[in-house]
Amino acid sequence: MIKHGKLINLTVIILALTLLVTIGVTTSGHSTFFEGTGFGNIVAPIQKVFYSVGQIFSNSFESLFSISKIREENNQLKEELYKIRDENLDMKRIINNSEALKLEYEIIQNMQYDYVKSRIISRDPGNWFGRFTIDKGSSDGVKPDDIVIEAIATDEGVAKIGLVGKVTDVGYNWAKVIAINDINSSVSFNVVRNNESGVLKGKIDGIIEGYFFSMTEDLRIGDEVVTSGLGEVYVPNLFIGKISKIEKTSDLLTEEITVEPAINFEKLFEVYIIKVSR
Repeated sequence: MIKHGKLINLTVIILALTLLVTIGVTTSGHSTFFEGTGFGNIVAPIQKVFYSVGQIFSNSFESLFSISKIREENNQLKEELYKIRDENLDMKRIINNSEALKLEYEIIQNMQYDYVKSRIISRDPGNWFGRFTIDKGSSDGVKPDDIVIEAIATDEGVAKIGLVGKVTDVGYNWAKVIAINDINSSVSFNVVRNNESGVLKGKIDGIIEGYFFSMTEDLRIGDEVVTSGLGEVYVPNLFIGKISKIEKTSDLLTEEITVEPAINFEKLFEVYIIKVSR
């Protein structure tokens, strides 16, 4: 009971002091009752404490509001910065790929076949540059043995259709491609300058080698090689590359050649699929 009585007394004192602070405020330029008495000396320090605490809370709320506003403005600035950065990246891509886009435009203008543009989405880990997967499939009309090409420019600056390879497997929204530098790839060819013909095959190290169907002495380093159209897979006159090496076969009856492909398979990213009717 004693403890309970003390608690009641303390509560009464606090309420009384609060009431004194409240009614001890000067209003309309007139002094309050307590300012003329000794109670003013007691109430004044208490008022000062309550006023200071109130100011602290007020300043704290203002600071929190300011911080919140600054944070919101900062987030808006970040969003604008990200937007500008993305726009700059898009512009850089356009500038860096302007030559490639020009080449693509030129070959598309003269394309005689139905086609679809595609991106490489994965590469075969066992043969990094010889086999890969693209993001177009049967839903886009892609079929096995469709021809894969890329727009390239010769040393003379002429835009040509460069042969990449052919489609081997097709899913609904993907297809697998085997490139001409794969060990299981082969393509018949013609030498542009003299129309000599033969077959090219990929090697395990990614090199493209070939042989001729008949003996010929009329070969030069740098001769351009294109598809012949034989074999009913590749259409004729797709640019393969240039002869970089010439050797006699072991029986000395014909020549073997090494061809430097027109396609840079290491940097290959986007390709075109020619949908040839057979």
